[in-house]
Amino acid sequence: MNFQVRTPWIKATIVTPLENYRLQIVLETGQEMILDLTDVIGRKESYWRLKNPRYFRQAQIDSLGGIFWPEGEDLAPDGLKRYLAKD
Repeated sequence: MNFQVRTPWIKATIVTPLENYRLQIVLETGQEMILDLTDVIGRKESYWRLKNPRYFRQAQIDSLGGIFWPEGEDLAPDGLKRYLAKD
């Protein structure tokens, strides 16, 4: 079954893992953002697998527009902007 889930937040539609624990995402509005997950990966013990670059590159978008990895690590779609890279 292929359908769009309507949500009150703007969803990510594309995720591209980059070097140094960064993700490039494209929102459903077309806006592109770079997220820097260095701090959260260092702080949250439950994200230990993300320290492995090969595993980190397995990031995907879920049906609600959030980001997830195969073993259950995830970032909620309504909080993605808190990880904006500060370049």
